[in-house]
Amino acid sequence: MKHFIQAGCSRRSREQGSALLTAMIFSFVVVTLLGSYLFLSSSEYRISTRSYLLGASFNLAEGGIDRALYALNQQDNSGWRTGVDRDGRTYWSQGFGRYNLGGNIRGYIRVVILNPTTSAPEIFSEGEASGHIAGVLTKQIRIELSSGFYPFMNGFNSKKGFALKGNNVTFDSYDSRDGNYGLGNTNSEITVSTISVENDAIDIGNADIYGYVATGGGAPDIGPRGSVTDYNNFGKVDQSRITKDFYAVFPDIATPGLNTPLTSIPSSGTISGGDYELSSWTVGGNLTITGDTRIVVTGDISLSGNKSIVISSGANVEIYVQGDADISGKGILNSSQVPAQLLLFGTNTTEGGQAIKISGNGYLSAAVYAPNAVVTMNGGGNSGRVYGAVAAYDAKLTGNSHFSYDEALEGFNLGGGGYQVEEWVELSGVGLTVMRVNMGDYGL
Repeated sequence: MKHFIQAGCSRRSREQGSALLTAMIFSFVVVTLLGSYLFLSSSEYRISTRSYLLGASFNLAEGGIDRALYALNQQDNSGWRTGVDRDGRTYWSQGFGRYNLGGNIRGYIRVVILNPTTSAPEIFSEGEASGHIAGVLTKQIRIELSSGFYPFMNGFNSKKGFALKGNNVTFDSYDSRDGNYGLGNTNSEITVSTISVENDAIDIGNADIYGYVATGGGAPDIGPRGSVTDYNNFGKVDQSRITKDFYAVFPDIATPGLNTPLTSIPSSGTISGGDYELSSWTVGGNLTITGDTRIVVTGDISLSGNKSIVISSGANVEIYVQGDADISGKGILNSSQVPAQLLLFGTNTTEGGQAIKISGNGYLSAAVYAPNAVVTMNGGGNSGRVYGAVAAYDAKLTGNSHFSYDEALEGFNLGGGGYQVEEWVELSGVGLTVMRVNMGDYGL
């Protein structure tokens, strides 16, 4: 009997021990699961918070860009630090904060504008969110801007279109930075363009275009001996060089205000530079211009016969004409043969209300911006050539006209207008963080 009781007690003890062990294992599992859940929840919270703070810092950086653009558009650096950095670049810098982002999180903005008074400034804007267990998080954005108007990017632009008549009409290009037009400096990079959407707005006829053709939507009319090609494929019509989605704006150009200009100019001889404002200008003899000169003509310009204007290689000449301009005979000789040193602007504001004619053996090395003028080129002989660029309302080319676009004019900026974004990049990730600026270098 005693032995039976002892066996029963031992069995009950084993059962109680098993239950306790089971309970301990269960509790351990529960605690482990609960710990894992809390850890996951904490991790998700940290990830969620970090994502929120990254988004907040990004928004702060974008807000800094808005402040920079406002300062640039107003050209107002009030409240901004100014100076020159170690690379010789002028800068404006300013910090903004502290912004309450909720939950004791603070936001700051730091902005640096490099080359702020040029036509191509850069903005570096950094947003920072701090005050949370996730730590300090920042985003930096870089914006590259451009401003103004580039009228000569294509080479020969028009609003309405133009006709190329004759068997010896040629368009091509060269680069005056590499010297004069000729062997080794003859390229196929001109674009003959119009914003017109009409078919045949560009009537190529039998002309040779060593470059490209761009229209607003219509197809160009190409004659049986006409070509759109490059110098490696004579006489071809390369359809890949023809596009139909061209669009551009041609703003009117205003006559500049001159400070006490002279009201008469010698008809021959030499002038050393200065400002002139004339009701009309007829060249009666040979005239040489040796210094920087601006000439405003409210009426017409006439240069014909054996008369000529010679511009010395060191002179820069700007001519603004509201009436018609007839350049024929020996024409205007730009001794530098750099078209950017002779600028001809048509200031008439009525579309088709102005005529600019280059004819005979007229020779012109210039950039012509006359968005409301009908430009006519009627070449003859071996010297009836134009080097440079043209922007016109309408154009007609006949005879032996040869037009060579100077690729150096592509970056010519007339100024005016607001800023446009050329490049926008978030400076994060492999390869981009090295582009970040140290805000401390700019006093921030």
